[in-house]
Amino acid sequence: MLNFNWKERYYTAHAQHVNSRTPSIIKDGFYTLPTMPKIKTANGLTKFICNYLNWTNSNATRISSAGRWIEQKNAQGHKIEGSGRFIPGTTRKGTADITATVQGRSCKFEIKVGNDKPSEYQLREQQRERAAGGIYEFISTPEQFFLLYDKIINNEI
Repeated sequence: MLNFNWKERYYTAHAQHVNSRTPSIIKDGFYTLPTMPKIKTANGLTKFICNYLNWTNSNATRISSAGRWIEQKNAQGHKIEGSGRFIPGTTRKGTADITATVQGRSCKFEIKVGNDKPSEYQLREQQRERAAGGIYEFISTPEQFFLLYDKIINNEI
C-alpha cells in the first residue's frame, strides 16, 4: 500500500536527497521543487524513474540502444547537407531502457507508454534477465513503477 501518491513520493525523495547533500539549502529556505518530467511520454517517464532511483540510494542509468547518424563533411570540415551514414547501436536488441541496482538487485525497466507493446527481442531479454536472477519489467505509469519498486525493496520479488 502506498503511503503517498506518486508525485508526493517523487518530491519527497528529491527533498531528502538535497537535504542529505546540502542541508543548508533547505535550512536557509532556498530549496525549490524539481521540474516534474512529462510522465505521459517515454522520455519523461524514463527520466522520472531514473531520477527517483538515483535520489533514493539506488543506481540507475538510461540505456540508448538506438544508433546514430554521422554527417558527412567536406575537405574543409563543413557538413554536407543531406549526406551521411547511420551507425547502428551496439547494445543487444531487447535491452531495457533503464538498468538499475536496487538494494543489490539487478533491475531492468522497459518503458512502454500509450499503445507501445513489447517486441519479441524485449520478451526474450526479459526471460534472460529473469533466468539470471534479475528483474526485467515493463512500466507504463508512475503508479506501476511504485508498485514494483515497493515489492523490490520489501523483498517480495
